[in-house]
Amino acid sequence: MVETTRTYVFVYRNEGFVPAGLLDLTQDGRASFATFAYGDRYLERPDRIPVDPVALALPEPGTQVRFRTEEGFSVFNGVRDAAPDGWGQYLMYKAMGDRLPNDVDLLLASGDHRVGALAFGPTTQRPQRITPWGDGDAPGERFTLAELAQAAERAQHVDELDENLRRLLTAGSSLGGARPKAATEIAGMPWIAKFPARNDTFPECRIELATMRLAAECGLNVPPLAFQRVLDRDIYLIERFDRKVVGNRLDRLPFASGLTLLGAHESEVSRYAYADLAAALRKYGTSVRADLKELFRRMVFNILVTNDDDHLRNHGFLWDGKGWRLSPLYDVVPKPQVGLDRRLVLGVGSDGRSATLTNALSTPAQFDLSREEAEALVNELADQVHARWQHQFEAAGVSEADRARFATCFRQATPEVRAQQG
Repeated sequence: MVETTRTYVFVYRNEGFVPAGLLDLTQDGRASFATFAYGDRYLERPDRIPVDPVALALPEPGTQVRFRTEEGFSVFNGVRDAAPDGWGQYLMYKAMGDRLPNDVDLLLASGDHRVGALAFGPTTQRPQRITPWGDGDAPGERFTLAELAQAAERAQHVDELDENLRRLLTAGSSLGGARPKAATEIAGMPWIAKFPARNDTFPECRIELATMRLAAECGLNVPPLAFQRVLDRDIYLIERFDRKVVGNRLDRLPFASGLTLLGAHESEVSRYAYADLAAALRKYGTSVRADLKELFRRMVFNILVTNDDDHLRNHGFLWDGKGWRLSPLYDVVPKPQVGLDRRLVLGVGSDGRSATLTNALSTPAQFDLSREEAEALVNELADQVHARWQHQFEAAGVSEADRARFATCFRQATPEVRAQQG
C-alpha cells in the first residue's frame, strides 16, 4: 500500500526553529521516495542554510524548485542525518511492538535530542513530536544517570517497552549509533551517555574512553570526555559538539554526516575513500588546509588503533556560519583481530582499504601534504600511540588481561612493524 506523509522541516536559527520547507515521504517498499520544496520566506532569510548541502542546494529566492530523491533513496541524506539509527531504531521497534519503524516514524517520533539543527512538525507553527505509540514529549522532564542506565539495561531484555521505559524513550531514541545511549546533562551542558550492551565481551565504555583520551593526547580534535560508575555500571560520557551555549540560550549547530556531504548511498559506503571526504572539504569547507590535515591524522590514527568502524556516518561536519568544518572526533573504538591484515571501511591510499602506514603515505597530496609532511605526521602519531596506549588503558581501568587482548590493535605503531613497512 502506497502512503504519503507530509511534514514541515524546521531549521534552528538564532531566534529558534524556523520553517524551511515542506517534505513529502512516500512509502512504497523499495520504490519509496521523498520530495522537498523550500518555503519562499525561508529562501529570503539572510541566514538561510541548506537542509542538505548536496541534494537540496538552496535555489535563488523566488525560484520554485521541488526536489526528489534519486533512485534508491527513500529520504534525503541531510534529512536522514536527523533521524536515529542503531540503538534509537531498536528502542522504537520495542515501543511499537507490532511493526518495524519506517522513515516516517524515525523522523517524526525522534525527539528533541536529535543530532544537528533540524526538526519536524505537521504545521508551520512549531516542531512537534508525533509517535506511533501515542505519547509525545514530556516537556522539561529530566532523568538521572542511574535511571538512564537502568532503563538502557532493561530495554535490552524486554520484548516491549513498558510505560516507565517509554517515559525514557525520548532520551535515547533521538540518537544514532549502535550502542545503548541516552541524552543527559552535566552542569547544564548537554552530553551523551553510553552504556554497556548485554553482548559486550570487553569493557567497551572504558575502551572507548581510553582510545578517545589517547586521540586527544595525540592532538586530534576531541570533545570533553567523562566517565562515571553508577549502580555498578560503566557509563562513558561525551559532551555534545552540535550544541553551543550563547548567552542564556543553547544553540543547535547544523550537522551533516560524511554520507550526506558525499551524496552517498549507505549500501555503497565501501566504494568511498578518505580522498572523497578530502574532496568534499575542498568543495564545501571553510578551513580546508587545517581540516585536510586533521582528516589525514584521523585516518592514520584509525590505522594505528585498528578502528575499522570508520564508515561515513562516523565522520561529521558542522556548519560554522559560512560553510562546513570537520566536527570533533567521535565513535573511535579498537577491535581485536586474529589475522595480521587490517582493512578500514573507507579507502586509504593507492592500495585501497588496506590499513597500513605505507598505504596512508601513498597519496599525501590528496590531503594537501608533501611526502615529508605526511611522514612527519605519521611518525609523530605512531610514536605517541606506541608510548601511551597502555597508560591510557590502565588509567581507564582496563584490566591487564584485556590490555593483553587489545595489544594486537596497536601493532602498527610498534617500531618492528614500522621498520618492516620501510
